[in-house]
Amino acid sequence: MNMKITNQITRYYILFYALYSMTQRIIPISVFCVGPLAGILYKLIVGLGGCLALVYLVSGFKKWKMNSLFALLGGFILVLCITTLLNRSYNFFDNVLGVITFGVQLILFFSYYHMTEKKEFSFTIQLTAVASSILWNICCAISLAQYLLNIQYRTLNPIGNTVRQGIVDGRLFGIFSDPNFAAFTSFLVLMLLAYTFYCQKTRILRIYIGISVVLNIAYIVFSNSRTVFLCVIGTVFFFVLLLTYRRYIADGRTSVKRFLLYAVRNLALSLAGMIAVYSLLFYPMQNIGKQMEPQRSETDLVRDDVGGDNVTNNRSTIWIHYLDLYKKKPVFGFSINTALPYATEHDPEGYLAQTQYVTHNGYLSLLVETGILGFALMACFIILMLIRNVKRIQANEKISPDYALALSLVVAVLIFLVCFHDIFFTVNIETMLLYLSMGVLFIETDSQTAQSTLSTQTE
Repeated sequence: MNMKITNQITRYYILFYALYSMTQRIIPISVFCVGPLAGILYKLIVGLGGCLALVYLVSGFKKWKMNSLFALLGGFILVLCITTLLNRSYNFFDNVLGVITFGVQLILFFSYYHMTEKKEFSFTIQLTAVASSILWNICCAISLAQYLLNIQYRTLNPIGNTVRQGIVDGRLFGIFSDPNFAAFTSFLVLMLLAYTFYCQKTRILRIYIGISVVLNIAYIVFSNSRTVFLCVIGTVFFFVLLLTYRRYIADGRTSVKRFLLYAVRNLALSLAGMIAVYSLLFYPMQNIGKQMEPQRSETDLVRDDVGGDNVTNNRSTIWIHYLDLYKKKPVFGFSINTALPYATEHDPEGYLAQTQYVTHNGYLSLLVETGILGFALMACFIILMLIRNVKRIQANEKISPDYALALSLVVAVLIFLVCFHDIFFTVNIETMLLYLSMGVLFIETDSQTAQSTLSTQTE
């Protein structure tokens, strides 16, 4: 197949993937994707992605230089297969589909930056940013209007569970299924739009991006998601430190001591800036809301589910019980969808069986699902990638916008994983962006693999 055509198909697959994963977080849309239709859409995503991944695998195999990173990923996939077989009595076909989903997404998204030209990759990111932001902006605007009008109600999600909507329990759910994932999606959209703003000079587009930024930041503020607040702060701090380091250390213009002073100053300024933005959005909108609905509660944005002895919102309790469960199968783990069914069968009166909580920690999910072997292999992969990129940052070479975006996205996702369950084996926008970004970081730090020109060739 002509690789240029394959890359164009992949571009629109990436856009479709992003829009699909977003709609699963929007209750008025996701309620229509239930039953057989949900299964068909999921299998369509995986199947089409599998075809594209196969083309990349066959056409680009000789273009890659095998190294320890690929060995680690191969070992991780082997562990996934073994644990799936060992736990075949629980959700076997779902687990097999999870392994296939992981392999397909990893091959396709990790390879995309290498298999296409940089300008084509940039266009794909910008197209995805603008198109997906239109959908997300509308949903954020509706959700913010629900806050101003003090709308709150409960409805059913696609699997039949009751979910909160509007401004409920000190948080703006809006029309989203979960304010944490919705706020994090807004943050991802903001980063993609920032990249687009840097690359594009069109005035109308920049005005649109400005409006989008206000809507998404406002939703993040009113989501009252502590995890996303930490994610935003951590990612901004990382980016500020990166810019400071590149300016004052990488070019050799100043000492380490002076760099540290500038770093502290810049971090303080960035924190003050974030607090200012929060205040400029929160207090005026809160006052407008009170004017529009004078009867609203004075504590409508105070969370009752945290505080006192429950600072982590039950997460510490969840983590302790999952660590206890992990001890049952420490080497290969429980596979992708087996931990809760196992806990329910073997300890029906236990905490996990009664609550049916997921891990709420991506790293813990990895440990429970793949055991110490899978966890160690993925940890080694991430550590080696970290070492490669530290060296790249230290090098006195220009950092491309693609590389800066990829670094920021990876940092954001890795922080988010501290408080929310795994994304490695699922179809989510953060999964796609993580693997795409990992591919960028790999190519930008690999001295043996040159940027591919396959997009101009016919196989």
